[in-house]
Amino acid sequence: MSDAAVDPKPSGRSTLGEVVRDRPAAAAVFERIGLEFCCGGDQPLEEACRERGLDTDTVLVMLDALLEPGADESGHDLSRASIGEICAHIVSEHHERFRGESAKLAEIVATVVRVHGPDHPELADLEDRFTRMRDEMLAHATREETELFPAASEASASGAALDPAILAELEEDHRGTGQDLAAIRELCDGFDLDRAFCGTHRLMLMQLRELERDTHQHVHEENNILFPRIRAELVPA
Repeated sequence: MSDAAVDPKPSGRSTLGEVVRDRPAAAAVFERIGLEFCCGGDQPLEEACRERGLDTDTVLVMLDALLEPGADESGHDLSRASIGEICAHIVSEHHERFRGESAKLAEIVATVVRVHGPDHPELADLEDRFTRMRDEMLAHATREETELFPAASEASASGAALDPAILAELEEDHRGTGQDLAAIRELCDGFDLDRAFCGTHRLMLMQLRELERDTHQHVHEENNILFPRIRAELVPA
């Protein structure tokens, strides 16, 4: 990649994915105001703001504040990482975390359904949706670790071309995950903690919200950083 300094000031024409790629801390801003930067990462900021009824200039001021001295520069800057380094980061920061956290969360969801399900039948739908999403994400992660990531590493080392078909298939998986996350959020009333039935239900809502945030970041790093890099460097024009 070029060593040229990245322009830190996004504009309304910048896509959501570009903004978060170049300024990782913007992910928290977009999560807070409801701008979908992972599967919707190719949408221009001004268009996304218009659809959400947000003022683009106000959002740009919020993003500019990330550049002020002392601003929290959270997030992982992968803009200068190699393809192999990005793959390793995704495995350690997202795949491994999801395997561990989703297993614990599945037990919490099952407890909430057992205790409160008879009075709240929508909880059974939530458990079904969560289980399906979890199973599909685990299979997706395994495929990346056993097929895509080794193939990308081998192609990088040998100069061989990589078949782009797998990228399109994995992006389709991401779209399904996005739909599942949206359905889970709706079934949980936007993770409104004030509507929790008990302490365990409150914990479930908090952990589902955290899972959503991490999955958005995970999909963003693949859709808007890793996959474009693979296409640019390893897929024939």
